[in-house]
Amino acid sequence: MAENYLIIGSGPSGITAAENVRNLDNKGEITVISEERVPMFYRPRIPEYAVGKVEIEEIMVKKLDFYEQNRIRLRLGTRAVKLDKERKIVETADGQRYGYGKLLIASGIAPLKPSVPGVELKGIFTMHDLIQADRVRAFAKEARQVVVVGGGLLGMDMAEELKRIGLEVRFLVRRHVLGDPFFDEYGCELIQEEFACLGVNVFTNAEVQAFEGVDSKLAKIVTQDGKQIESSFCFLSIGAVPAVNWLEESGLKIDKGVLVDGRLQSSEKDIFSAGNSAQITDPVSKKQIVQTNWFNASTQGRIAGNNMAGGEPIKYTATTNYLKKVGQLSFNLIGWGNATVEMGQRTYFKGDNPREYVMITTREGAIVGAVVCGLPKIGLKLKEQIEKQKVIPDLEKFIKQKEGKLDTLLKVLS
Repeated sequence: MAENYLIIGSGPSGITAAENVRNLDNKGEITVISEERVPMFYRPRIPEYAVGKVEIEEIMVKKLDFYEQNRIRLRLGTRAVKLDKERKIVETADGQRYGYGKLLIASGIAPLKPSVPGVELKGIFTMHDLIQADRVRAFAKEARQVVVVGGGLLGMDMAEELKRIGLEVRFLVRRHVLGDPFFDEYGCELIQEEFACLGVNVFTNAEVQAFEGVDSKLAKIVTQDGKQIESSFCFLSIGAVPAVNWLEESGLKIDKGVLVDGRLQSSEKDIFSAGNSAQITDPVSKKQIVQTNWFNASTQGRIAGNNMAGGEPIKYTATTNYLKKVGQLSFNLIGWGNATVEMGQRTYFKGDNPREYVMITTREGAIVGAVVCGLPKIGLKLKEQIEKQKVIPDLEKFIKQKEGKLDTLLKVLS
């Protein structure tokens, strides 16, 4: 009897898993359930879609005939609401029930909203999926100014894109500097300079106390230090959490996300999880984390699909690797990235161009984290070195200096 594979989520982990299942199992039935109205698109570019810069067809990763050719059934615009692992059934919001032999949970993340008065007023938006992006897109067409709240990676993207379409942008950041804690001190300086060049007004140490409105529509944003900013348009980006609340009564082991082992298998042998909904053990930090980026999600999907379909068992060993553009700057955040490491030491390696540098964090003779700006090839070398966690001979003599030259670092990595 043919195996029945059910995948919740049509992002990079879900669709990559489906593709790998089909490569190994030509007879199995594959069904993908997703809230999205289109399957897998390049989500890092969703801010460009939200401001009308690109159409969705331009950022779709695979054409629709791919799903037909690979006999992958898509159930789009469908939200999973309940898992019955004893009966091996997933229920959806429209009352349908889908059985499975093997299940992959790749349901992504859900944006957070602050617990402050007025947060439900019209004109306040969060965004992760296309439904939310469509709402932002429609509103932005008529707007002249916007307040972006939250200095995370998505907040920076939206502040930049909304400015590029001609809106006046005021960017409220809770921390003392834009870019913290993702980027190191030098990187934050470059990012602040980049936003100044873009003409974005950045306000640090700014936290929203309340939203005030007229006729249920946003009219004013009040900050905790008493500032009152008149605005009818606000984009919120204060973080996100794995979209696993529909699994709360399922009996699966869940913390921040679905807890999985090295093969991306959950506490149930026939249930796997990958991408933003999976909580893995990072090979470098040994901590249980959720990796919320495209590269790691697609890698997890490939491995989960292989293991679901009975391929030679593969363990997931990739460390975190964020790729991030800010204006003309490009960053890699690898392993521990900018995080503080106990007993760790930091060393900078700068090039002739002030916008090219590497910051590495070392511990016990190995590199455990890096922030790389403008040097993608070095980023790839560092990712490989960090994942291997091999002790580097004579590393100590290189890290005793606070700064070094890039050619010195290349010698270390060779």
